[in-house]
Amino acid sequence: MRAFFRFEWRRIFREKKNLVSLGCILLLSIYFVLSGLNEYRQFQVEKGIFLRFEKEKVGHLISYSQYGGFGFRILFEASPLNLFFVNSGVLQDVQSNIDTFEAIKVESSFKGNKLFLRRGFFKDFAGVPFVFGSLLMLYLGHLALVSPAHLRFMMGRMSMKKYYFLTTAARLFWLNLYFAVLGLGLFLLVRLLGVEFSPSDRLHFLAYLLVLVLLLDFFYLLGQLTALLAGFRRIFFLWFFVVWFVCIFLLPEISRISVFSQSQVLESAEKVNLEKFRTLMSLEKQFRDYLKENPSTRLDQLRKMQKQFAVQFINSTYLVNTGLETRYLRDVERVITRHERQSLLFPTTYYQYLAGEVSGKGYQGYIDFMNYIMRLRSRFIRFYLNKRYGENDAAVESFVKGHENIFRSRSRLPGTAGSGILLMALYGAALCALGYWRLRRLVLEP
Repeated sequence: MRAFFRFEWRRIFREKKNLVSLGCILLLSIYFVLSGLNEYRQFQVEKGIFLRFEKEKVGHLISYSQYGGFGFRILFEASPLNLFFVNSGVLQDVQSNIDTFEAIKVESSFKGNKLFLRRGFFKDFAGVPFVFGSLLMLYLGHLALVSPAHLRFMMGRMSMKKYYFLTTAARLFWLNLYFAVLGLGLFLLVRLLGVEFSPSDRLHFLAYLLVLVLLLDFFYLLGQLTALLAGFRRIFFLWFFVVWFVCIFLLPEISRISVFSQSQVLESAEKVNLEKFRTLMSLEKQFRDYLKENPSTRLDQLRKMQKQFAVQFINSTYLVNTGLETRYLRDVERVITRHERQSLLFPTTYYQYLAGEVSGKGYQGYIDFMNYIMRLRSRFIRFYLNKRYGENDAAVESFVKGHENIFRSRSRLPGTAGSGILLMALYGAALCALGYWRLRRLVLEP
């Protein structure tokens, strides 16, 4: 066994082509991690400016009717782990505004330097091993077994099964070690540069590295199997790029199109907003009709009626509209759940799904953000109605306490993480078994 480890070490790390490829992956990974760190630090600066602006804005308002109209903004802050996955999440630079209007909007900013922040296909650490690491592993898997003649020669020294599995295990050991050390080293580098991670963040990053290693092993074994299926002929290089392109680009794109097609069953968000608006206008119409029927209403009576309609709004109209928004969000969740299960079908689609969730900017991050907005909005509406029609304070008091208008998304593992890891391991085991079956036919049945 030691001889195999020493031999495969030399084959991998003493080949100039391999060293150049591994070195490029290392440099690209460092560059994109430092780029993500720079974005993280820039966000922290902008967050401070955002908090000061929102606090100062309230001081310039002269009435609660203005406060209800302007409202306040909520900024989405991703987990610190996002610096490894800045281009892997679903959400990018989002915020929302809470006011007395019925539409709930989650929007991305394209103002200022955000206009020039164009993200490429792999512009983060997670994308480097996904694109380039998979290509390298596919290539090294192809080179693992030399030729049927060499294997027949080796059968005089040991069984073909032993040679095949020891060669595969030794090469995967060194390659897995390289990518694991790369990920852990960059994680440690970021910590030394001042970014703090919670215990759950550290656990989730380790889980991500496990999925990454399993994905790369899948490509190594796929390259090995493809070489065997092609009988070591030169035509393999054509199939080499076809297989890689299908796995890395085509299947994830099909998955993206599929989830978009599934989302077509959802009602239009504007239709939901229109329903909520109609419900609100129905109550407003009742109030206007009352004023038309009682044009001589005194001021004190008018304020009393306003309070009654405010209570009626909270107990009826607002509950109906909140129910509409909640039902719509549950429908979105069902689409997300189907997409998560569908992503399990292939390692590359699941890798992308899991990377998005670990970043804190995935689909579940969106659901958490929407739930937070709805809870905060419910409290704000009650606060607004009480201040405007109840206490009638002269000075406008800020509803936001502390950093309530910063939503801190947390890194999380999908609920299917265990199943996804198991399925990726089974994919690898199946490719390994198929490779051995094909090898036996090539060697023993020339």
